[in-house]
Amino acid sequence: MSESVFANDLHIKGEVTGSGYVELRGTLDGDITCRTLLITENAKVAGKTTAEKVVVHGAVEGQIHGIRVTLTSSAKVKGELVCKALSVDEEAYFDGTTHCISDFPDQGDDNSFSDKGGDENLPLATSASAGH
Repeated sequence: MSESVFANDLHIKGEVTGSGYVELRGTLDGDITCRTLLITENAKVAGKTTAEKVVVHGAVEGQIHGIRVTLTSSAKVKGELVCKALSVDEEAYFDGTTHCISDFPDQGDDNSFSDKGGDENLPLATSASAGH
C-alpha cells in the first residue's frame, strides 16, 4: 500500500485521489479519496472526504464518507458524516448530521472497500447534532 504525506505548509486546491494511506497536515480545498485518511491536528479540509478509515484530529467542513470514522478530542467537524461505524471522543466538536449505513458503496476495483468487521447490527440511518 502506498503512503502519501502532505506537509503542513501545503495548500491544495482541487481533487486528491490515492489508493493507499494519506496523511494530510496542510490545507485542502477540494475532495479527497483514498483507502486510509489521517487529518492531523493543524490540517483543514473544505470538501468531501472518502476513505475506508478516516481519523480526524484537525478541522473538516463538508462530507466525510467512511466505513470507520473517528473524531478525536481535537477534531472540529461541520457537515455530514456517512459511515458504518463512528467514534467520537468526548472533547470533539461536531455540528452536523450522521447517516450510519450497513453497506459502504464500492469505490471501484483499485479502491474497493471491504470490511472484515462485524457491524451488521448498526442502524441503517440516524441523525444527530452536537457541539461544544
